[in-house]
Amino acid sequence: MLLLSAAMAALPLTAKPLMDTAQVFHLGEVKVFEHQRTFKANQVSDDFIKSADIQRVSEALNWVPGLIVQEAGGRSEAGFMLRGISSADVPIYIDGVPMTAPYDGTVDLYRLSTGMLSKIDISKSASSLLLGGNTLGPSINLISRQPQKPLELHFDVNSLWHSNLNVGGRWGKWLAQVDFGYSNVSNFRLPHSYPIGSPYLDGHKRLNSRTRDVNLNAKVGYMPNATDEYVVGYTLVRAEKHIPPYLGENGKAQFRIYPEWNKDEVYFHSKTRLTPTLTLKSRLWYDTFKNTLDSYDDFTYSTQQGKQGWTSVYNDYALGANANLIWSTTNNNDLKLGVNYKYDVHRSHNVGEPVAHITEGIYSFVVEDEARLNRQLSLTASIGWFGRQGYKVEEYNSKTGISDLPNSHDSNINALAALDYHPSANQHLRFTMSRSSLFARMKDRYSYKLGKAIPNPDLGTQNAINLDIAYEGRWHNLSWQAGAFYNFINDIIQEVTGVDASDPKIYQLQNRGKAQYRGFEFGASYELSWLTAHANYSLTDQRNMDNKDLKFLYSPKSKFTAFMEFRPIWHLRLQGRLIAQSKAYSSSDGSTSTAGFATIDASLARKIWKTDVKVGVLNVADRVYEYTEGYPMRGRTWYASISFDL
Repeated sequence: MLLLSAAMAALPLTAKPLMDTAQVFHLGEVKVFEHQRTFKANQVSDDFIKSADIQRVSEALNWVPGLIVQEAGGRSEAGFMLRGISSADVPIYIDGVPMTAPYDGTVDLYRLSTGMLSKIDISKSASSLLLGGNTLGPSINLISRQPQKPLELHFDVNSLWHSNLNVGGRWGKWLAQVDFGYSNVSNFRLPHSYPIGSPYLDGHKRLNSRTRDVNLNAKVGYMPNATDEYVVGYTLVRAEKHIPPYLGENGKAQFRIYPEWNKDEVYFHSKTRLTPTLTLKSRLWYDTFKNTLDSYDDFTYSTQQGKQGWTSVYNDYALGANANLIWSTTNNNDLKLGVNYKYDVHRSHNVGEPVAHITEGIYSFVVEDEARLNRQLSLTASIGWFGRQGYKVEEYNSKTGISDLPNSHDSNINALAALDYHPSANQHLRFTMSRSSLFARMKDRYSYKLGKAIPNPDLGTQNAINLDIAYEGRWHNLSWQAGAFYNFINDIIQEVTGVDASDPKIYQLQNRGKAQYRGFEFGASYELSWLTAHANYSLTDQRNMDNKDLKFLYSPKSKFTAFMEFRPIWHLRLQGRLIAQSKAYSSSDGSTSTAGFATIDASLARKIWKTDVKVGVLNVADRVYEYTEGYPMRGRTWYASISFDL
C-alpha cells in the first residue's frame, strides 16, 4: 500500500471532505476514513437530537437504520441489536474512550443523557482497528461538545422532568466545557387498553418504575498552536433505578431496585505534531463502575429473608492507554501505528460474603495505511494482533469459600480493507471487508446470571468475516442512501435453553457453530424551505447454519422509521415521528416472543428569539408494545418543553 501511494503521489489530492460545522470535539473522533465524510445514515446529529426532543442516548440510536433498541427487561436498562449483533458485543466509546463495564461489556444507554453530545458516530460493519476494541465489527462513539466562541450557553427543560445545561467558552489557546443533565422520572402510565388486574399496577400506573439520573461531563483544553491540542476531561453518571416486576406469563415476578448505578471516567487526550510529517495522538483513562442491586422477598420491598432476598455489589475499575503514531509519508498517504491496552478489574460480592476478583487485560498492535489514490478514490488497509490475558479468576462458594479458577488467554489476527469512491460531488460509494474477533467476556464465562444460567468457563472466541457496501447520493432536494451487508460468524455464542432437566428455563451460553447475518438498508430524505422528510427501512436475516431451529433473541427482522417536519407560517414547526418493527423472539426455542408494533410521536413548536417552546405527545395512539416480553412500555404521554441558546 505504501509503495502504491508513493507511486501515485503525483496525482491530484482527494477532494476535501465536507466540513462539520457542529461543535464537535474532533480529538474524540476515530474514523476508518480520516479524510472522507461519514455517511449520514451512520450518524445522529445534535440538530436532530434537539429537534426530536431526544433526551437519552438509547432514544437517539433508535433512529439509526439497522439498529434495534431494547428497553426495560429484568435489569430495567437499554441495550440494542446492531445488524443482529448484541450491544454486549458492540463497544461504546465517549470521545474514543471505552464506556462499557469491564464485567459484561455493556453500558445502560438509558442512563446517558444526549445533552453533552455534538453527534453520535456508528460504525456498522467495520470499526477502525486503532480503537483496539473487543468487537465483532461494529462500534459506537459518542462525541462530546467543544466550544468555538467566548461564551456558549444552552438550557432546556421539559415537563417529563428532564433538563440539560451546557456552558462553554474558548479564549485564545484555552477552552472549557461543562455539560449537566438531570432527570427524575416518576412511575409511568401504561396504555388504557392494558389489563389492570395485576397487583403490580395502580390502575394503569406501572409501580416501581421510577428513575433518577445525574449526568456531568466537563473538559479543559489547551491548544498551544494550530497543530497541537491537550484535553483533560471527566464524565460522571449517578443513577437510581427501580425495576418494575415482570407482568408476563412465562416467568416469575422479581422485586429489585438499583439504589446506585454509578460511573466515573477521567481521561486525557493529546495530539502533538512531532515533525512536519509525524503526529502522535494518545488517550489515557481511568474508569470506575459501582452498582448495588437490592433484591426483596415480595412487592413490599421491605424484607430480604427468603431466597429472593439479597444485596449484590459490583465495584469495578479499568485502566487504559491508546497511542497512534501517524506518518504522512506523502501528501496522499498516511501510515499509522497503533498500540492499545486495557486492564479490567471486576470485584463482586453479596453483602455478608467475601469479595471475589476477576482481572484480565486486552491489548492490540495495529498497522494501518490510508492512501488517497486520486481525486475520487481512497483505499485503507489495516492489520492488527489482538490478545486477551486472564490474570485472576476467583469464585465464592458458601461451603468452600473463595477458590481460584484456571486462567486463560486468547489471541487473534484482525484485518480491514476499505474502498471509498466519489464518482461526483453528489455521489459516494464505500465497500469494506474485515475480519474481527470477539473474546468471551468475564460474565459470559463465569456468571450464574442470578440463578438463570450455568457458567461456561470454556467459551471460545467468536470470529467474523464482514462485508459491507454502502451508497449515498443527492439530486437537488432529494437525497438517498442504500446499503447491504453480509457477516459470517464462526463459533458464535448463543443462549441455549433446556440444558438443566430440573428447570427448562435455565440456559447456558455456548459456542454453537456457524452463523450468517445478512440484510440491507434503504433510506431517502427530501428537504424544502417549509418541509423536511426522512424515511428508512432495514432488514436483517440471521441464521445458525448448524442448528436452523435455534432462534436469535431480541432481534426483529425488519424496522421502519419516518420523520416529517412541516413549517407552514409564523415560524411554527409541526413534527411527526414513526418507529415500527417486527416481532422478536425471547427464547432460543421460539416459545416466547414480543409482537411487532408501531409508535407515533408528534409535537408543535415555535421559536421566539433565542427560545424554543414546544408541546408534544409520545405514543399518540396509546399503543401497547414491548421491547422485552413481560415489560410493557409507557402509554400516551403529553409534555411541554422550553429551550434557550445563546
